[in-house]
Amino acid sequence: MTTSPLQLLVADDDPSIRDLLGRGLRGDFSVLLASDGTEAIKALGTLRPDAILVDEMMPGATGTEVLRKAKELMPEVPRLLMTASSDPAAAMRAVNHGEIHRFYTKPLRLAEVRRAILELVTRARAEVALRAELSALRAAQTMPEQPTKVAILCEGEMGERLERAARRRGFNVQRARRPEGLQELIGAGGCDVVVVDVTVGDQELAEIAQLARRVDVGTSIVFVDGEGSVASLTKAFQLGAVDCLLPPWPDELLLSVRLERAAARPRERSELRRVTYDLVVVNRDLALANRRVEEGQVKLLGGLVRALEARDQYTAGHTDRVATISMRCGEALGLGTVALETIRVGALLHDIGKIGIRDEVLYKPGRLTPEEYEVIKTHTTIGARILDGIESLACVVPIVRGHHERPDGKGYPDGISSTSLPLEVRIVSGADVLDAITSTRPYRPSSGADDAFAILATLAGGQLDADVVNALSSLNRDGRLRDILQHSP
Repeated sequence: MTTSPLQLLVADDDPSIRDLLGRGLRGDFSVLLASDGTEAIKALGTLRPDAILVDEMMPGATGTEVLRKAKELMPEVPRLLMTASSDPAAAMRAVNHGEIHRFYTKPLRLAEVRRAILELVTRARAEVALRAELSALRAAQTMPEQPTKVAILCEGEMGERLERAARRRGFNVQRARRPEGLQELIGAGGCDVVVVDVTVGDQELAEIAQLARRVDVGTSIVFVDGEGSVASLTKAFQLGAVDCLLPPWPDELLLSVRLERAAARPRERSELRRVTYDLVVVNRDLALANRRVEEGQVKLLGGLVRALEARDQYTAGHTDRVATISMRCGEALGLGTVALETIRVGALLHDIGKIGIRDEVLYKPGRLTPEEYEVIKTHTTIGARILDGIESLACVVPIVRGHHERPDGKGYPDGISSTSLPLEVRIVSGADVLDAITSTRPYRPSSGADDAFAILATLAGGQLDADVVNALSSLNRDGRLRDILQHSP
């Protein structure tokens, strides 16, 4: 199955830049090119790109205006702005209004831009999926609201405004006076949002961002830059900041909105974890309850089979022996726990269909006539019908229906060959034949182990699967079937 390439809308009025980006990014994206802002806005009306990269200074509409429109139409789509100007005012306005996710000055480092776009698209898609999943979980369960934790390292009036804005949203706010104190707050139990002034230094910013992500990958980082330099803005995005507060400072209400926006993602992740834990517990209890129901069904049906066997001295214990032989054969063939459990239950129930066979045929003391043998053969399809409505036992229906099929295609009821027979079916078939040969019947005595395996060797590849016969023979040589085969006189 092929995956459609990511669509990237690029807008720049410089043909050489468009050509550079078109060719350089085409390996990862289906690049859609617009020659000015008006054309880019028009494209947004008909397209839904995975990311948008636009130049700031363009005829018709600026890059900021294009990204503002993109935010209105598709707020989850990553938006990137580039400019040849060293004046950061336009970029700062775009950051303050939430129009952009990344900002680049020309000339561009193409590899860095490509990596950033791919990262942003991956994150955006994950967050869309997260919101959808969380919405579904919220609909299924009402969760207690947990206060959002915000840690702030910012002095002066701006620090006070940040604290008031956070408390305005009902956040649990803690202030730090130095980088070490902020790291202690983060390490003490994680924070949903970490707000830090860039004046603490590049190394401290990197250490704080790394620690926050190690404690909780969903933590949102917000930088505060009083100078509003392009270098600081670029650094913030490089370190994974979700927002950068720049002058002119927004009023307290808008500041609280910015913090709320930053807190949304970690809060959703935290809620998802809580709901997921609750669902894991519920699913575990449900699985245990289902397991008890399944075991009860197997015991009930197995009890019916044993009741049938108990009425005939020649078949008493047959089901339990076939189950034991089958399990040991499956282990010898390297099957896993799930397949072995399927074999065990399938072997215990393989003759359940004999409930539907009339007594004068089922317990006839002698060889059956051809007509009676045809009646006996129907126990495979009767058994499959009995189990067909029990969802938890659907995996054993092929064993119940197919344990008299043969690799050479001459078995019943469907006459299918070994290529269509699951290994679990072939194992139970071999164990069934081995127990029949080593058991006394009204019309013949039982065979000893040596004779029984000599007979099995002649059946390999025809009536029985050769690998199964080899595994049973190996078990016999190792003495691992002695306790099972000693039932016969």
